[in-house]
Amino acid sequence: MIDKLLFWNIRSVNTQNAFQRLTDLHRRHHYAVIAIMEPFQEPEMIEEYRRRLGIQNAMVNVSKKIWLFWTEEWQAQVIVDSVQHVTLKLSHINLQYEAYVTAVYAKCSGAERQELWDSIGQVALNVHVPWIVGGDFNVILKPEEKLGGLPVHHSETAEFAHFVNNCGLLELKFSGSRYTWWNGRIEEDCIFKRLDRILANQEFMDLFPSGEVVYQIRHGSDHAPLYVVCDCQTEVFMEVVENNWCLDFTANPFIVFHAKMKKVKQALAVWSRETYGNIFQQISTMEDVIKVKELQFELNPSSLNREALHKAQADLNNYLCLEEVYWKQKSGMRWFKDGDRNTKFFHNYVKGRRRKLAVHTIQNRQGDWLNTNADIGQEAVSFYQHQFRQEATSGDYEMLKKIPKVITNA
Repeated sequence: MIDKLLFWNIRSVNTQNAFQRLTDLHRRHHYAVIAIMEPFQEPEMIEEYRRRLGIQNAMVNVSKKIWLFWTEEWQAQVIVDSVQHVTLKLSHINLQYEAYVTAVYAKCSGAERQELWDSIGQVALNVHVPWIVGGDFNVILKPEEKLGGLPVHHSETAEFAHFVNNCGLLELKFSGSRYTWWNGRIEEDCIFKRLDRILANQEFMDLFPSGEVVYQIRHGSDHAPLYVVCDCQTEVFMEVVENNWCLDFTANPFIVFHAKMKKVKQALAVWSRETYGNIFQQISTMEDVIKVKELQFELNPSSLNREALHKAQADLNNYLCLEEVYWKQKSGMRWFKDGDRNTKFFHNYVKGRRRKLAVHTIQNRQGDWLNTNADIGQEAVSFYQHQFRQEATSGDYEMLKKIPKVITNA
């Protein structure tokens, strides 16, 4: 399956830093698909970069501002090749698997972006397989996705939000700084925006429920590379389950099942501890880190200190999301509205359910009320011993003679 992708407004691979960063990222992660925007290179150079990246397939869009690379296990059909986006239909050559990938490089003008929204909207009407849409949208979705500069115009965010909803797209969860673009200035002229993002349809979300985007640091460009990881944690989770489900002894099926569950539970506890650590301790630690970062930013309101503060806040938000999931699973409440962080509610619900299940007083067979743990436990044992004790019965069956015969001897 399509497991790792990279979307990056590289702002010229002609610079040594940018291209070196691109090759290092690919060497480290082995992307199945790479989409770069604003390469500032002649289209003929794509073959040179394809060779140096070690990737079999590549294409340049009509505006020459979007380059796409994909590995040899995929066959690509170009669905749309336009100025602001390229949409490919990828088919795996060995597996019965298809996916759509749309690379976006939107115009700065709202009127011109409307052409992009309409074009991708037409694609959405005919896509019924996993579909991922990513790149530089050149517009934010919410006012809090901008820091500094002029106020945000509601019309721009509203049009973008309408496009996302109209296409049935959802945003993948992300880690890293919430701002993907920086104007390169400091102090009062400094502006941060979240211009780059990854969206996907419901089919993609169903197939990759743990898919996420890692916003890499900005180096080699004023935009952050977007590293898309599709469901890596689920694959590891299933591998842990499979490796620990096998046992080398035979016994009663219920005993074997119990032993398997115990072994898997222990292995998953180790996996969870190594993957997530102590969530509550991490939250406490990150809160302390944020206090320090806030103080540093107050003493020196530089762009670096501001970025460090936002990075710490993003890390805290990730752990808060994990805490919410933890309490949701603990309480068993799946009907609660997603996205409403109310861990105190879930915590109180769990404690309330435990209180309801707790037994504080019972009445014995003589009608006396017992309220100590020792008396309650002794009475429970006595009750069930009496309940399941077999008592002798009389052998008098005279009453059976009173039942009339229905079947004759003939």
